[in-house]
Amino acid sequence: MATTKNWSPELEGLRGVASLWVFLGHIALLVNCKIPIIAVPKLGVDLFILLSGYLMTKNYIERQDKEPWDRWQTITTFWLRRYFRIAPLYYVMLFVALLGGHYLGDVRHIIAEVFPSTATETSRYSDLSFFNVLAHLTFVFADLPQYAYNTALPDWSLGLEMQFYLLFPFIMLLTLRWGFALTLVSVMVLDVLGRYLLPEMYDAFPMPSMILIKLHMFIAGMFMAEAVRRRRVLFVVLALLAPVVSDLLNIRMDDVQVGVEALMILGMTGVLWSWQQPGLLQRLFALPRMLLSHRIFTWLGDVSYSVYLLHLLIVMPVIALLLNHFHIANHSSGARYLLTVGICMPVVYLLATLLHRKVEMRGITLGKRIIQNKAANEKAINLP
Repeated sequence: MATTKNWSPELEGLRGVASLWVFLGHIALLVNCKIPIIAVPKLGVDLFILLSGYLMTKNYIERQDKEPWDRWQTITTFWLRRYFRIAPLYYVMLFVALLGGHYLGDVRHIIAEVFPSTATETSRYSDLSFFNVLAHLTFVFADLPQYAYNTALPDWSLGLEMQFYLLFPFIMLLTLRWGFALTLVSVMVLDVLGRYLLPEMYDAFPMPSMILIKLHMFIAGMFMAEAVRRRRVLFVVLALLAPVVSDLLNIRMDDVQVGVEALMILGMTGVLWSWQQPGLLQRLFALPRMLLSHRIFTWLGDVSYSVYLLHLLIVMPVIALLLNHFHIANHSSGARYLLTVGICMPVVYLLATLLHRKVEMRGITLGKRIIQNKAANEKAINLP
């Protein structure tokens, strides 16, 4: 876990909550257990997106003196840093998912036979075609409807992240010229205009993997970072435009889910806000802040990315096994849900801890080494 003086442990805790939400939500969907809010894993993804927008902005601003935004070296360093944060573990899990694609398709078919409402096109799990593999290795798959949802991994959101990383430095450059509020509100307006000017493009994607469909949520996270940094309520209000945009974009969200997005923005901002004076709001957010800072939640945050990529590869075979050999479909929805969670959770989190240490952290270390060598070479070139 990062330990810089400006680091907030609550951020790791929130990341842990987001991955746990997606994990528990996917189990609820697959065993047909209709738990309000929990059984909507895409809301957990929205929390990840808010955190991403927040952290990118926070870190970029804090590094501004050492890494000026208008230098090309700053932009390439940012991209390298984010690539080595995401790519190494993803490539390992992509290999596993593609290698086991036929088997995963079979177990997914078993689940769909028992619970038809969970059915999906399982042939996409075993697509080893050159263009599908290439699209995923280069992260362009999220921009291509035919490949955007074409593995057993929930990787559509990773392609979405990579698109945000690509755009983010240029959005920050625009804030220097137009100001923070005008730039980000303009981006949200463009989001809405695109939905109504190019509806076929938005509707072509089986998941909201194309950046324009979800950019407003990243922007909300950026507004939250500025709100916390400057302690300006105006930016919280502007962040709350995001749920309105979700509704306008009509991206498979009902009113309850839009309301949950708004509560996530308010809750996350309240937890991260620097309360100067004791009062009702400070006391209201003190407990969740303390819990999210606890080492259990920070550990959940540390392994969150590994959990996110891994969990379906464990959950789907376990559910198929329980359906075939233990006939859990005859149990109540709550019983089969708790049984599945009880079996999968220790396995997923143990393996995720190993992946975090052996793959994820090594990839980050490799990225830092490459960035340091790059900086040293640039410095040598610029010496008189």
